[in-house]
Amino acid sequence: MSERNLKTKTAAGLFWGGMNNGLQQLIGAVVGLVLLSRLSPGDYGIVGMLAIFTAIAVTMQEGGFKAALINRGEFRAADHNSVFWFTTAVSALLYIILFFLSGPIARFYNQPELVKVARVLFTSFFFVSISIASDAVLLRKLLIKQRAAMDITGTIVAGIVAIVMAVKGFGYWALVAHSVSQSLVTSLLKLIFTPWKPSFKIDFKPVWEMIPFGLKLVAAQFVMQIQTNIFSVVLGRAYTKTEVGYYSQGSKWAGMASQVFGGMVTSVAQPVMAVARDDGQRRKAIFRKLTRFVAFAASPALLGLGLIAPEFIDLINPEFAPSVPILRLYCVYFLATLMQTIFAQAAMATGHSGRYLAFTLINAAVQIACALITYRFGLVTMAATVTVANYIAVLVWFLLLKNIIGINFIELVKDTVPFFAIALLPVVLAHFALAGIGSGLWRMLAKIAFVACIYLLLTSRTQTCRDAVTFIKKREL
Repeated sequence: MSERNLKTKTAAGLFWGGMNNGLQQLIGAVVGLVLLSRLSPGDYGIVGMLAIFTAIAVTMQEGGFKAALINRGEFRAADHNSVFWFTTAVSALLYIILFFLSGPIARFYNQPELVKVARVLFTSFFFVSISIASDAVLLRKLLIKQRAAMDITGTIVAGIVAIVMAVKGFGYWALVAHSVSQSLVTSLLKLIFTPWKPSFKIDFKPVWEMIPFGLKLVAAQFVMQIQTNIFSVVLGRAYTKTEVGYYSQGSKWAGMASQVFGGMVTSVAQPVMAVARDDGQRRKAIFRKLTRFVAFAASPALLGLGLIAPEFIDLINPEFAPSVPILRLYCVYFLATLMQTIFAQAAMATGHSGRYLAFTLINAAVQIACALITYRFGLVTMAATVTVANYIAVLVWFLLLKNIIGINFIELVKDTVPFFAIALLPVVLAHFALAGIGSGLWRMLAKIAFVACIYLLLTSRTQTCRDAVTFIKKREL
């Protein structure tokens, strides 16, 4: 792929990756607002208790094959066909196992209703399995615009289903239906409209060739899912389902905001860096450009969300007010997670799945230890502790990959810290200067406008800002 063509596809991928995740999160936010006004914290707590099981099942079924397919030297239909049938079979087996484990899961949490909920909710990861190979095709060929259309359609359909069920009084079943319908619709669209179709000529030889690379990824992702979802297990045992709902909602809204930018990175980073794997300078330039772009775009968005958290939650449902400090902490937490995502994509693109596994094991051990040690001191203390640990994890990634990427610590700091500092300044000023505005809605809008104007004014002359404008203006998009 030529340099010009690669730049054009990267720009388009960033734009449509951001558009995809941005619209998904916007639709998700609208749906979430409606559901939040109709459902109780306990409804969210019930579904939140099952998050770890679905996440682990999805990780095991994917098996690292999506990344392995993207990293293959050339596109071969047989590779994708092999992965399609293998992941579908594994997912069917996993669903059967989890179907019979739903009883013990419900007894563990002392929530009998989880038996039926689990058996329906767990169908979602099976539906995901049928689109793994198709999704790899879309990402490998950088068909991000087409992928965005499919994802957004699934999000809209799922949102409508969930809202109707919530309005009709189905409670937590609205959340279950949302997850299942989104997985089903999105997967069917990718299977039908991707420029590759599975065949019944089944040969698992390509799967065995990809397993050495994919096995390290699946092990890493397995541990990562335990780390990410351990809080729902710990909280489910130590706190009430209402308190679990507070925590899940606080982390959820910050996570939704970060996904907009995380989606940009994961849509293009691995395919683009894989093309440049034999050119160290080119790979380093791509890495630094992605890092600067994410720091530039995500810092004001996440810090700004933390700023307006009290007004935002109060306007939706004052019952969730205890979620505010957790939401604020997770806004800071996810800034570090976005930096980790870029490192992770670089590791996969360069074939260093072993270092990806090493990082994940180290990070998971620290995060889980933080959760187990601090949960007894309250939800806010636990959130603050894991946030600090998440920034330490960025340094671990740097140490693991600095020689592979060719980046030094000063360059990493120069690419990220200035944007964070510039975003923090208007956030702090708005917090004190606009606190006296009476109406919560007007105060929230004033804070958003203030931060946006000051931040854009301070960053308008940076190369990253000019690049962002160029991405949007490009006719090729």
